[in-house]
Amino acid sequence: MDDGRPIRNFPDAYSIKALGKDQNDFAAHACGIVESVIESKKSITHKTRESKGGAYLSVTIYFTALDQDELDRVFTTVNADERVVWVL
Repeated sequence: MDDGRPIRNFPDAYSIKALGKDQNDFAAHACGIVESVIESKKSITHKTRESKGGAYLSVTIYFTALDQDELDRVFTTVNADERVVWVL
């Protein structure tokens, strides 16, 4: 059955970008959310970028997803977090 999603290979490297207020170590918080979901915790790395005014922090988190279900759980869990403003 085709659900319209592109065909992906697993396990493979993926990334997610989360934006939140630049306070209370948002980068570590966002990485911790991803770490709580994925099995391959050793593969998590990230990079950050402050917003122009410095109020927000964008965190791009790189990780290895083992299957589509795990990738979906990462996006759902990060998106549901109250400190996360948006997710790409």
